[in-house]
Amino acid sequence: MKHIFHSLINLGIESSLSASDRRRIKTINVLNLFVAFCLLVGLCVSIIIQANYPVFSNFIFFGFSIFSLWLNKRKLSFWAFFIFTFYVNGAIFFINQYYPQNSGSYLYYYNLIISVALLSNPSRFDRFATLHLVVCGLFFAGNLLLDLPINKGAVFSEEKMKIMWYFNLVISSIITVVMSVMLTRLIYNQNQEIIVQNKDLLLTREEVRATLKEKEILLAELHHRVKNNLAIITGLLNLQEDATNNEEARQALNDSKARIMSMALVHKMLYDNSNLKSIQIDKYIHELVMELFNSCNLSKKVKITFNCANIVLPVSKSIPLGLIINEIVTNSIKYVYRAQPNLAGEFAVSILTLGDDIELIIKDNGPGFPINFNPDSEDQSLGIYLIKTLTEQIDGRVNFSNDKGARISLTFNAQ
Repeated sequence: MKHIFHSLINLGIESSLSASDRRRIKTINVLNLFVAFCLLVGLCVSIIIQANYPVFSNFIFFGFSIFSLWLNKRKLSFWAFFIFTFYVNGAIFFINQYYPQNSGSYLYYYNLIISVALLSNPSRFDRFATLHLVVCGLFFAGNLLLDLPINKGAVFSEEKMKIMWYFNLVISSIITVVMSVMLTRLIYNQNQEIIVQNKDLLLTREEVRATLKEKEILLAELHHRVKNNLAIITGLLNLQEDATNNEEARQALNDSKARIMSMALVHKMLYDNSNLKSIQIDKYIHELVMELFNSCNLSKKVKITFNCANIVLPVSKSIPLGLIINEIVTNSIKYVYRAQPNLAGEFAVSILTLGDDIELIIKDNGPGFPINFNPDSEDQSLGIYLIKTLTEQIDGRVNFSNDKGARISLTFNAQ
């Protein structure tokens, strides 16, 4: 018997359905079985007390309960719900119109309205529960306002009405208890699901936190190793520079070392920074420029001024920008301050925000660019070519001009 009941209440339930849909289908099956049971009990009681009972109507509503179960079995849960809502309301409405008010038939409306909680999905607006509640309200209002001539000529004794009152009270109380148990179990299961989900979320958060920490450590180690490898390359270039007597080769090796140093400085700052994806560009520019001038023993001979806003840039922008600054500073050192050792050198670096863009301006007080200087010319130096190429890499625009010396301005987007 238990196996049969379990099979009936699980008609139409599939594992692919959501928890709320499975609960709704199971609730409809349980309520259909209760209604069928109550109709049969009501028929038996009417026979025992020899009351005037609408047997034909009773079997019609009983047939609807079986039909609703069959629809759920056929995976037609919406139509099963639709049939259930209307036939149950119709049955209670009919009984309330058929028997006098003191029979207690109106007690079943309380159970019916409670069923809204079992049919609803608490996580969102539920059209099924809303439809059920509206239909219940309409039928209840109709029962209060209408007085249909159904069996109005029948006479019911006070004793029979008392028996029917107790019968309806007991049955409605049993249904209320059963539905309360179902509702309590539903709330308990939902709370258990929430507890399990919270535990899973906490576990997942801890796993994500541990994974992020591990990735941060690996990324920091990566930047550290890159910095060390670049330092090794710089050392090898130093050895090669010491081993050659060709001045042009020595200059090329020295320029390469400066470029490597600008990249190594980015990785050094990333390794020292808690944020492994971006660096403080004003601090980087100051350290890079001073390092280049110190390497040539010019930091005390040249007046260097900085006007740098507090700007954070990602690595994808910082490395090309560092190489651009390296080329500009190296060119100024080579063609201005070394070429004119008696010059009272002045060098200015400015990086400011212009809306969504960033503008970098670097100036020296040398002779400036030649009158016929053309940065797009094919015979330009490697330094100018690198500046243009790296500017394109960060989607920027570069301008070469003279303003009491060479002035190079670079505009690019920070993102």
